[in-house]
Amino acid sequence: MQEIVENETAFTKEKGQRANKKKRRRILIGGGIPLLLAAACVGGWFYVDNLAYHLCRVEAGVSVAPSDFLKTPDENAFFTENSQPFSVTEPGEYQVEVKSGWFVHRCTLVVEDTIPPACDTVPVQLELGETCGPELFVENVTDATAVELSFGVSPDFHRAGRQMVELALTDRGGNRVVVEAELLVLPVAEELTVEAGQGPPGIREFLLTEAEADFITQIDSLDYHSVGDYPVSLRVDGELYSSVLHIVDTVPPRAEVQDVEGFAILPRQPEDFVTVIEDATEVKLRFGEEPDLAYIGTQQVAIVFTDQGGNETIKTALLTLEADTEAPVITGARDMLVFMGDSVSYRKNVTVQDNCPDGLELSVDTSAVNLGEAGVYPVIYRAVDAAGNETSVTVSLTVAARLYSLEEVNALADAALAGIITPEMSERDKAWAIYTYIRRNVGYINHSEKGDWVRAAYEGLAKRQGDCYVYACTAKALLTRAGIKNMDIAKIPTKREHYWNLVDVGDGWYHFDTTPRTDHTIFFLWTDAELMEYSGIHYRSHNYDREAYPEIN
Repeated sequence: MQEIVENETAFTKEKGQRANKKKRRRILIGGGIPLLLAAACVGGWFYVDNLAYHLCRVEAGVSVAPSDFLKTPDENAFFTENSQPFSVTEPGEYQVEVKSGWFVHRCTLVVEDTIPPACDTVPVQLELGETCGPELFVENVTDATAVELSFGVSPDFHRAGRQMVELALTDRGGNRVVVEAELLVLPVAEELTVEAGQGPPGIREFLLTEAEADFITQIDSLDYHSVGDYPVSLRVDGELYSSVLHIVDTVPPRAEVQDVEGFAILPRQPEDFVTVIEDATEVKLRFGEEPDLAYIGTQQVAIVFTDQGGNETIKTALLTLEADTEAPVITGARDMLVFMGDSVSYRKNVTVQDNCPDGLELSVDTSAVNLGEAGVYPVIYRAVDAAGNETSVTVSLTVAARLYSLEEVNALADAALAGIITPEMSERDKAWAIYTYIRRNVGYINHSEKGDWVRAAYEGLAKRQGDCYVYACTAKALLTRAGIKNMDIAKIPTKREHYWNLVDVGDGWYHFDTTPRTDHTIFFLWTDAELMEYSGIHYRSHNYDREAYPEIN
C-alpha cells in the first residue's frame, strides 16, 4: 500500500514538472506572436508606401490620370471619392487618393502655371467718344489657365487719330505679358443712314467733331432712289477716312387702284388695276392671290406694292368678268390668182375683228397649195379668240402657168439700166456697170429651167435669183438694151453645164462671165488666153468649141 502511495506521489510530482515545462513554453510562444505581427506590419507599410509617388507636380493644362501617381502603371487604378476635386486649368495643391489593386495611396497633386500667355493683336477702329474693353485688341489668346486682360494705360477715346494702346495679359499662375495694339479714333461716323429720296447728306453729318473736311467721293452722283450701302471717302484735317452711307427706304408706297371689268380667260396683270404709285424707290407689284380668270361675276383682288426697302402696301379692287361667246370676224379674204413660181402674200389686206381683241390669233392653212404646179388650191383662214370662239373662211388660190414676154423683160431691163448708166459713158463703162449690177443684185441658186432665155432673164431681173443660165440671160437682156454687141457661149456639154457671154465694146470679142464663183474671180472682158489659163487649173471650167464662135481676143 505504501509502495502504491509512493508511486502515486512520484507520478504526481513528475506530472507537475511536465505541466510546468509546457506552461513555460506557452508563455514563450504567446509573447513572440505580437512581435512578429508588428514586424510584418512595418514591412508591409514600407512595401505599400514604395508603390506610389506621394507628390506629383504638373504644368497647367497637362492631363492627369490615376496611373500617373503609381511607380508601376495600372490602367485599372482610379481616384477614390475621398479625393479632393481638382482642375489642371486651376493652379493649386490638391489631396487625392489613388486605389490600385488592394491598396489605397494618399498623394498630393500640385498644378503649376509657369508659361506666360500669348496672343495676336488687332487694330481697333472706333468713332470719337466711343469706348471699348481690352478684349477687342487681342485674338487667339493661348494659355493653359484663365487670362485676365487689362489696359496698361487707359486709351484716350476722345482724341481723334492713331494711338498705341498697352495691354496686359495675366494668367492664373501670375505670369504677365504686355503687348501693344493700334487704336484709330475716327473723327467721322463709321456709317450714316439717310432715307431714300432725301438727297445727299452734308459733310457735317459725317463729322463727330469740328474740323476742316471735304468729300473725296462724288457723293452727289450716288443714286438716292435705290436702297444700298455705299462707301464714302472723306478728308478731315488732311487725313483720309472712310465711312459707309446707308440709303434706306422705311416709308411704304402710296398707291391708288381702280376696279376692272372685262372678259373671262384673258390674262390680268396687277398693273391693270393701278392708277397711282408713289415711292422713293422702285416698287414691284403682285397679286396677293391670283384671281380666278374663269370665274363669271365679281371677285375681290388684292394688289401688293413692295418697295426696295421691303415696305408693303396692300390695296383691294374689284374684278368683274363676263363670258365671251362672240366669234371673230374675218374680212378681206378673197380668191387669188398667181403665176407658177411666184410668191404669195396670203395675209395682205386680210384683217380680223373681235369684241375681245386680246389674245386673238389668225392662222393661214396653205398645206394644200403647190406654187410650182398649175391648179386651183384651197386656202383656209382661221381666227380664234382667247375664249376659244373660232371662225374660218376658205378661198381659192389659182396657180397659172406664166407666159414670159420679151416686152416685159425689156421693160425690166430698161428700168434697171436707168439707174446704172448715163449717156456720156463709154461702151466699156456701160459693160462694167452692167457686170457689177448683176453681181450685186442677183443671188445664186443651183437650178433653173433651161431653153427659154426670156424666162431666165425675167427670173434674174424680177426674182433676182438663178444659176449660171439665169446670169448669162440677164446679162444678155441688159447688154442688148444698152446697145452693146453680145453673144451667148456655153461650155462643151459634160456632167456640169456652164453658160456665159461674149461682148464686143469696140475692139473685138471678150469673155464676160457674171456668175459668181467661190474664189470671187471677176471675169470682165477677159481674153481667151486668160480664160483658158484659168480653165486649165479649174477642171476645164470654161472649155468651149472654138469652131462655133468667132475669134476671141
